[in-house]
Formats: sequence, C-alpha cells, structure tokens
Amino acid sequence: MGTRGPIPKPDSSETKRGRNTRHRKAPTPKLTGELEVPATVAARPAAARFWTIHAPSLADDGRLGPVQVETFGILCHLFADCEQLTEQLGSEGWITATEKGQAASPVAKLLRDARRDYVALAKEFGLTAAAAARIPQEAPSEEEADTLRAFIDGTA
Repeated sequence: MGTRGPIPKPDSSETKRGRNTRHRKAPTPKLTGELEVPATVAARPAAARFWTIHAPSLADDGRLGPVQVETFGILCHLFADCEQLTEQLGSEGWITATEKGQAASPVAKLLRDARRDYVALAKEFGLTAAAAARIPQEAPSEEEADTLRAFIDGTA
C-alpha cells in the first residue's frame, strides 16, 4: 500500500498551526494522588470529569490503585458514552421509521447496552448502592465495641 505524501516535519509551520496531526502530542495526563489519568480519559472531557469526581475518593478508600487504573478508565469512557448517546437520542428520538413500520432507534439500543456495561463495571468499584453496602466497613474502636456490648447486655 502506498503512502499519502511526505512525512511531516515537526518544526513546520503547518504543524505549529495544528494542521498536521500526525506528530501532535497527546495532552499531558494529570495525577490523582499517586494515580496517573490515562491519556485517553484526559482527552475526553466527560470521561475526565468522571475521573476527577470519583477517582480521589475511590483511591482514598483503597478501591482504586495503580492496577485498576485502566479498568477505571474504561468505566469513565462508558459514562461518557452514556452521556453522548443520551444527547444524540434526545435530538433524534427513541423511535425510527423502517420499511416495516416503526422500531426502536439503534441509538436507544446502544444506550441500553452502554448503561448495562456501565452498571456492571461500576459494581466492581462499589459505585452502586448494593455494591457499596457489601463493602466491609471499618471495625469499631474498642470503646465503641464496649458501649455496644453494654447496650446489648442491658448494663448501659
């Protein structure tokens, strides 16, 4: 397969004006605590916003570490997909005309699948109510445990 022209020079005026995207650098990822935001998440505003809102608290709770960063990045993209599909569905509508009559919009089906995938992955990080309820809570202090025992025994 042939080429489409000469390889662009990084110092050319076209590159500096932004017309040459082949050598354009990706945005510099920002750090959340010790976690580096994946470049793909940083490049997508809705995904980056989701990261900014949730990543710090998940990292503080020990539910997001360097090993889970890529998986959490996928969750950020699923959230952004849901937002984008919802906007598109709002402008195009839920129903589309076909040869045999009316049918659900393909965008509605994509949104349904994206929401399903989002909820399934959000459970892994404890971001649903049921998943959060299953996360072990911090053990009570010795003083709180003694107070609870005294209450149960009726000696309080």
